[in-house]
Amino acid sequence: MRPMRPLASSEKTLFLILCGAVFVALNLLGMRAFMQARAGIQKAIVSAKSEIMADHTWLELGESLRPAVAWMDSHPMPQMEQDAASAELLKFEREEAEKAGLKVIEENLLPPQSTAQGSGVAVAVKLSGSFAGLVKMLFAVQNPTAWRTIDKISIKSDAQPPNVIAELEMCQHFNAVNLVNPVNSVAQPAQVP
Repeated sequence: MRPMRPLASSEKTLFLILCGAVFVALNLLGMRAFMQARAGIQKAIVSAKSEIMADHTWLELGESLRPAVAWMDSHPMPQMEQDAASAELLKFEREEAEKAGLKVIEENLLPPQSTAQGSGVAVAVKLSGSFAGLVKMLFAVQNPTAWRTIDKISIKSDAQPPNVIAELEMCQHFNAVNLVNPVNSVAQPAQVP
């Protein structure tokens, strides 16, 4: 094998320039890869922080719901059949309207609702009468321990000024009881860890 001849000065310069260019190109590629990896890590950090914040929010929400769960355990939903709940709600609504001096213009049973937490029957009713009578009825209807709620309400002035026309939806929440198999049909209350 023959020894390599010594490089001329222009060849040495070109060789150094080529080595420098390769070095710069490799550094630029490395820097680009480093910046992309850094951006990916920053995105992962931001995502992890937001997940941690969401988890803390759920934990705080769970803690804040403990009094509600305790109240629900001490005041369980009534157990009844759907038809009985509808009849009781209609009867209660009519009696309270009569006590308050309100006239029932229109009433309609709404489709029953059923969830894992319980069931509900609702009635849409249109009433007319004095505002004071309406307020009296609203206080009687909205009863948390009886699991009755007013889901929607709209109050308009009547042609005679002290009177109003109110449209509202009342709902009776309950645990459905099946007469065929009453043990398995009652929904269990939700538990917060």
